[in-house]
Amino acid sequence: MANGYDATVKELVWAGAPALLRMLAGDRVASFLSAEFSSVRQRRPDMVAELDGGGLFHVEFQVGREDMAWRMLEYYALISRHHGGAPVTQLVLHLGERGEDGPPGIRHPNLTFRYEVRYIADLDAGPLLDSPAPEDAVLAILCRCDDIRERVRRILARLAPLPRRERSDAAAKLLILSQLRRATPVVKEELETMAIQFNIKEHPYLSEIFAQGLEEGKAEGEAKGRAEALLRLIERRHVAVSEETGRRIRAGNVADLDRWLDAVIDASDLTAADLDAILAPPRH
Repeated sequence: MANGYDATVKELVWAGAPALLRMLAGDRVASFLSAEFSSVRQRRPDMVAELDGGGLFHVEFQVGREDMAWRMLEYYALISRHHGGAPVTQLVLHLGERGEDGPPGIRHPNLTFRYEVRYIADLDAGPLLDSPAPEDAVLAILCRCDDIRERVRRILARLAPLPRRERSDAAAKLLILSQLRRATPVVKEELETMAIQFNIKEHPYLSEIFAQGLEEGKAEGEAKGRAEALLRLIERRHVAVSEETGRRIRAGNVADLDRWLDAVIDASDLTAADLDAILAPPRH
């Protein structure tokens, strides 16, 4: 899932997150720059920007313990050369919890190279929660925190006034990132309290839940696997399943379950009445 976290953070940062970027770069981003460099091997830095005060700023987002030194050196050369030899300020922003790290750089007889490493868990969430950008608010889930439930409530309060589509998209990204802080149950509970919903098919996290349900049930038969996947999906759509409905779903054959799964996934909204209509026998 490391790539999923990286992708979510990159999407939020490229969409805005001005407060976070100002905290990291020490200046306001004036514009984002191309992060594609043509070569036999495709190279794509996570983010490159030009700052208001001048200068180039490059950030890589990291989750695991991968050694970044040689990658950062390669990116420095590519970015600087692409922009006429301009100096580049580089940062590795670690999205996980603090661990043991070696020195951020390379020391060779003919080369000395350094960059900065920071942990987002060390950052103050205040500027992100005060920012008008919803992307900053979502990223605040990863910052320093003493009370995770209060943090989640403040984030959701910031997201609540957004248009429905934007709110659901931000809520799904919050769910994805909450896994890095072991806060997923809290986020789910608070989302239910606020009745915030989102389209399952549009978000990798929710698609993964769907796939996981299918995988877990394979050993016990195709029909049972589909039934458990369907029940998991309905639960994530915040629709209560009665005992009778649960029995009916578990008694369904593969063809019925495939039809029900498709209908639940395709539904932009799902209510108890919608579910009853989906499970009703087809008219001939």
